[in-house]
Amino acid sequence: MSGTTEKRKRGRRLSSGGVKMEDVARLAGTSTQTVSRVLSRPELVADETRKLVEQAIRDLNYIPNSAARLLASSVSHIVAVIIPSLSATVYAQEVHHIVRVLEEHSFSVVIGHSDYSELREERLVQSFLERRPDGFILTGTQHTDLTRQLLKSSGVPVVETFDGDNAAMDMSIGFSNFEAGRKVAELFLSRGLTRIAYVGGRRDQDFRSNARFEGLQSRLEEEGLAPVARIELTLPMPAGDGVRGLDQVLAADPLTQAIFFSADTLAISALLECNRRGVRVPEQLAICGFGNYDFADSVQPSLTTIAVPFEEIGVLAANAILARLDGTAKGPRQTIVPLQLLRRGSA
Repeated sequence: MSGTTEKRKRGRRLSSGGVKMEDVARLAGTSTQTVSRVLSRPELVADETRKLVEQAIRDLNYIPNSAARLLASSVSHIVAVIIPSLSATVYAQEVHHIVRVLEEHSFSVVIGHSDYSELREERLVQSFLERRPDGFILTGTQHTDLTRQLLKSSGVPVVETFDGDNAAMDMSIGFSNFEAGRKVAELFLSRGLTRIAYVGGRRDQDFRSNARFEGLQSRLEEEGLAPVARIELTLPMPAGDGVRGLDQVLAADPLTQAIFFSADTLAISALLECNRRGVRVPEQLAICGFGNYDFADSVQPSLTTIAVPFEEIGVLAANAILARLDGTAKGPRQTIVPLQLLRRGSA
């Protein structure tokens, strides 16, 4: 009998009787202290050892003891919400409506912010599972393998938001970032603009921004235009990064005709800087944002942007959790909310 087969059989036997940290340590060939460190501070563990422990966790279907005890108890009336940032308006709007809907049904909400880190999100999921939440609402569909395994093992409903381009782990309430990029491309093309740039988060950090860039580029390529110039910024991106992005675009191609910014905060900052420098918007440089944030329609010229129904997403996410818990909705479900291009003065 192969070692892999034996491990799988052993995992099934242990799962039926309740897996302990000692079982994970034994299978991984390490100590319980190391297993604990992988669960709490994985960055302190050597990659090879960490991978062995994570594989043992998956093989054994292990959930930390405190979470397992709570999962066997009565419902907690708690929903865990993890967002990338506590300061971004878009997430604040979503969370406000999640809390409002859930509180109307006597549920409390615990909130964590991942700071755009999948590893931080993983640790938050581990920590929240110990409080035995009745459901999770996450941002996006990109997670570590261990996060996915823990959530699937927990058996609680999970809603992923803001991403309608990828398959849901369980349920998702989102929009197509790819189609958003194509909408902006259509706008620029309608104005005869061909030298176009994109400013957004780094490829390895901002997967939803990647989809917007790909949508923009795919539509322009259909017209035989050159690849879109892309400026990548490190998340989180403060509003001032819009000026930095503007500078990098113009340094790369001073004849750029239009810029699509991945967030309105960046676009507004760049637009105001253009006003200060005497760059005429949209005659010399067209600017489009994303999100329809506060003040987007108040700057001069007003900001052309993609409107996202963040409040609706929050309501739908909360109701999806409630419907799964009361048995009125079962099985995976993906909901796509429509986006609207708001053409204003800047493009």
